[in-house]
Amino acid sequence: MNNTLRLATLIALVLTFCTLYGTAQNANYVKKYGHLLSVKSFLYNDEFTFRNKSTGLNYIPALHSGVGVGVWCKYFPFDVCYRQEVSPIGPDKNYNNVKSTDMQLRGYNRFFAGDIYIQRYSGFYESIEDRFHIKSREIGELPYNPDIKVSQFDMVGKYIFNNEEFSYKAGFTAGERQLISQGSATVGAALYYLRIRSDSLLLKEQSCDLRSCNIGVNGGYAYNYVFGKHSTLFASGMIGLNASTSIFKGWVSDKIHLSPVFHFKGAYWLNYDKWSFGITTTYNIIHHSLGDEMTVYVHTRRTEVVVMRRIWMKKKLPANPSAGVAGH
Repeated sequence: MNNTLRLATLIALVLTFCTLYGTAQNANYVKKYGHLLSVKSFLYNDEFTFRNKSTGLNYIPALHSGVGVGVWCKYFPFDVCYRQEVSPIGPDKNYNNVKSTDMQLRGYNRFFAGDIYIQRYSGFYESIEDRFHIKSREIGELPYNPDIKVSQFDMVGKYIFNNEEFSYKAGFTAGERQLISQGSATVGAALYYLRIRSDSLLLKEQSCDLRSCNIGVNGGYAYNYVFGKHSTLFASGMIGLNASTSIFKGWVSDKIHLSPVFHFKGAYWLNYDKWSFGITTTYNIIHHSLGDEMTVYVHTRRTEVVVMRRIWMKKKLPANPSAGVAGH
């Protein structure tokens, strides 16, 4: 994971440059709040599952939910957040032993939207049903596999065509405000890396250290629907097609498989000059080919309920600028 974190740092610096650079948008469609700093508190719920298509089994970690606080500065494009998990006590002793790292970095400006996902989970329940068909009290009855560890690193970037009238930042982060309903087509590229390790005989007929690397293109559409004086509803859908190859003990397979992906983002914001209240959700489905014998579908979801406060706002100019210098 060290090399992965170094790559993420490099990409973060690139996203920082892209976010700070960019010309102004049409002021009739997008409003700049003019704040230097914003702070937020939020409730969150994360989900990460994967499905082995060859066996039909789903692997599910425990529920991860809690509270958090965050800060954003104008001169750095990413939120800095602290999260404290407060998931309820599970039905068995293993429920709260599942370890997780789930980071998402976002860099949005006028013409570009970039996301980085860094996720690592260890300890999975095994089921023939997916998460939505399993009740919480039933999880403790499922086989528990503490040896399964899954790491995922994704980079997704897209160009926003209607970048003068549509704001991706207004839709998903409330960093700006969309004044008139507007949408835009998007097109971009993505890189996905997945690693699955297991000491047991559950995934294959032997212990395994499987890796997959996908690279491809994507296209989609995003839209901000403005209604009332303060409300904005945002939705963004994207589909992609990747070239997928597997890596085993440092050896890269010479077989290339076509793998589809799907990404969705949604948000509702109630916006005021200094305050915003909202709910955001991200849902991804990523297909990985791990050789001819194993295909994996990874499902990830994050939902947040957010309260945001902007501080150090720009002072409004007087209606008649000359009035401030009368008598001089």
